[in-house]
Amino acid sequence: MSRFYAAASLKALTRPEDTRPFLADPKRHWKKGYSAFELATSWIGAADIPAPVRDVLGTCPVFAQAKLITGFFERQTNLGTPGRPSQTDLLTHVWLPSGVGVIGVEGKCEESFGPIVREWNTSPGRQARLAHLCAMLGLSIEVASSLRYQLIHRTAAALIEARAVKASSALMLVHSFSPRQTWFNDFADFSDAMSTPIGAKNRISAERTLSGVDIRLGWVSDKPCD
Repeated sequence: MSRFYAAASLKALTRPEDTRPFLADPKRHWKKGYSAFELATSWIGAADIPAPVRDVLGTCPVFAQAKLITGFFERQTNLGTPGRPSQTDLLTHVWLPSGVGVIGVEGKCEESFGPIVREWNTSPGRQARLAHLCAMLGLSIEVASSLRYQLIHRTAAALIEARAVKASSALMLVHSFSPRQTWFNDFADFSDAMSTPIGAKNRISAERTLSGVDIRLGWVSDKPCD
């Protein structure tokens, strides 16, 4: 029995290609070398936490024994302000010795983490959202202005989802299939700004406690499927 579902319909996903109808652009995004294809192939193909991810989780005492409970592809999270929700590529609930944990997985190949905040922040509505997210994550707006907006709202989404299930631990994890590990420097800049420096690939940061949840950041370097 599959433990993966399409978040929008709760349809069980038993094959990687079952995720395709739920992508923003099913034709363009479902190609080898694109993050949606690689992420679904890796996780649903393993029917569990994939080995490269498992290895990195093993470097963190809190997540080392994580066991997959359920995974939701294309999970939309209301960020608490007007505007579009954050749509996490894969939101997982995992068993931890301390209780339920949440891992928000962002798949990446060569795609960027979207615009820098100062380029994105062009309207009063966006300014209000940014202020809300920065307060949630303990970031100053000045510091956030040079960071990638996607990293901010994906981390906030992981925090919100953890609070919803009363999880004490959450992880925002980038699962990268880029041979060059493109965009790691942007991720490292974000982890520094969050006071959870990661330092290198294939690591999980120390925790930062926000709203009663210990939030961590992580990066997994993987290879595209054969």
